[in-house]
Amino acid sequence: MAYIDKIKSGKKTFYYLGKTIRIGENKWKKIRIKLGEKTPTKEEVGKKLKELKLQEYQVYNKDYLDANKLEFIDDFRERYNNHLKKIPKTVAEKQEADFLIRFTYNSNAIEGNRLTLRDTYLIIKEKQIPSGAPAKDYNEAINGREAFEFIKEYKKKITIEFLEKLNLILTKNTDVVYSGRIRFFPVKIEGTDFRPPEPEKVKPLLKNMIRFYYEHKRKIHPFVLACLIHAKFVEIHPFEDGNGRTGRALMNWILIEANYPKLFVPVKLRQKYYEAIDLHNEKNIKGYCEKMFEVVIEQLKL
Repeated sequence: MAYIDKIKSGKKTFYYLGKTIRIGENKWKKIRIKLGEKTPTKEEVGKKLKELKLQEYQVYNKDYLDANKLEFIDDFRERYNNHLKKIPKTVAEKQEADFLIRFTYNSNAIEGNRLTLRDTYLIIKEKQIPSGAPAKDYNEAINGREAFEFIKEYKKKITIEFLEKLNLILTKNTDVVYSGRIRFFPVKIEGTDFRPPEPEKVKPLLKNMIRFYYEHKRKIHPFVLACLIHAKFVEIHPFEDGNGRTGRALMNWILIEANYPKLFVPVKLRQKYYEAIDLHNEKNIKGYCEKMFEVVIEQLKL
């Protein structure tokens, strides 16, 4: 909670906008912005709150993403929310439906689904089956729509059961044998030397991931936190299949929970997306966050 400080310096009194933030076990740091000698108005304080937030971002996110990029995301959020207030409900609903189609198409295409954006539109919006659409690809589009509705409505905490349900929705009626079930066997990811953890480590690692989320929920910027949880999840690779799609849906659930606009990874930037994941696997966490910002930056423009 921000507060106003009055500090005397010689014969003068200065006003500061301050906040005390926790930076570790029994460790606190005071950050503040100088307001001037006169009692600040409500409008002046409101303007300075943004600067104070940037200072807080610099403290908590310096190892992940630069504060100016986080400010850009916050500006986009503000513009987007203002945009929603100005348009009719019917237009907002169409934009939401368009996002669902684009998110489903891109997320599935990254994993090799052969449907086009138009095919995905016909399946989700028009409830038509495009000529020649493989059953697996068709079902993945249907599953994407159901998963999107599921994360929008889910208001409880992240649990292993929630992750299992999300993966089940995304992989049902495909060729996955253990859909929605935490793997009990080793796996290898094609096209990379990275080896996911052994099966006995999967549940403990998922619990650590969930704990990390709730310990940092009020510290790390929502975009950064969504990216970090996505990468941790994909690294654990807890399911037989659908880990990428589940991780990208989970990333959007975190953004929704924090009241931030949803994002998708464009299939045309799949290579850069994979490079980002490789950086995280190599423990270059800031490099990963920076590249993920590059991957989604084009969406952050109205």
